[in-house]
Amino acid sequence: MKPGSKVQVRWQASQRQRRLVAVTALLVLTALYLQWHHVIAMPGQTDALQSAPRSAPPANLPHYRASIDAKVVSGIADNLSGLAFNPETQTLFAVTNRPPQIAELSTDGRLLRLAPLHGARDTEGIAHIQGDWFAIADERSNRIYWVQFGKGVTEVSLDHSPYVQLNDIAIKNFALEGLGWDAKRQQLLAVTEKWPMQVLVMDAPLSKLKPGLVDMKVSTWEVPAVDDMPSTDLAAIEVDPRSGNLLLLGEESSVLYEYSRAGDLLSVMPLWADMAGLAERVPQPEGLAMDHSGNIYIVSEPNLFYKFERKRR
Repeated sequence: MKPGSKVQVRWQASQRQRRLVAVTALLVLTALYLQWHHVIAMPGQTDALQSAPRSAPPANLPHYRASIDAKVVSGIADNLSGLAFNPETQTLFAVTNRPPQIAELSTDGRLLRLAPLHGARDTEGIAHIQGDWFAIADERSNRIYWVQFGKGVTEVSLDHSPYVQLNDIAIKNFALEGLGWDAKRQQLLAVTEKWPMQVLVMDAPLSKLKPGLVDMKVSTWEVPAVDDMPSTDLAAIEVDPRSGNLLLLGEESSVLYEYSRAGDLLSVMPLWADMAGLAERVPQPEGLAMDHSGNIYIVSEPNLFYKFERKRR
């Protein structure tokens, strides 16, 4: 069989379709199992779960429904990526990568401010640290920068900003994708998209930062959960500020996962048509944030905004 022949092309397409069907089936079965286990548990089991001591319950994603569905963010034409919630301003912050910009959004998806980000090459993720300090992921350089973006600021430069240089990656377009901040542990978490698909953890209090290259230990979240995820990529990460659990977003599968810090899969929310209150599948979800009330926000390219709220019983 000659390379590039029609038979080979059809065989490769068939293989891709079979893999997609297998991944979709696994996601559906996982979602149904978790929904049965957490939502439709037997009364005795539910009582036992409720009486078990823990600092905060999981988000329990099957309880969420879209309250804002695919709202176009007027003023941003394309490449909306990365999202963070600032509890001090009660607003959201996003980035775009072409051109590199920081955007401030209201929690109902209105654009409040848009500022050029000078010195960036391919901004994909953002996390709010404290005050007017933010961390920004630049995929092409595989760097994480810390910048200040306070009230009234109209442009930001990465010149002299503190930054961490991560290990080089063979395919530049599959490096850093998303950031999340764990305020309780003073840790910054990052995800790389694929090859390898991983979660990185670094102790990153502001006291460690200085202009230029910062020497900071970066470790990998070593749990089987990442290798066993029914996802082909990672686009974003968020830390639930109430429980400390991790929310991981798969862009290609359009699925949101909730994991404990020990690596246990707690719940799943497919972002597909007729699920979670969505009219259509979320196309290319890239940014993820959660506020202190547990509301979940997602942005997708080119410029769509989603808000999910937990159903009241």
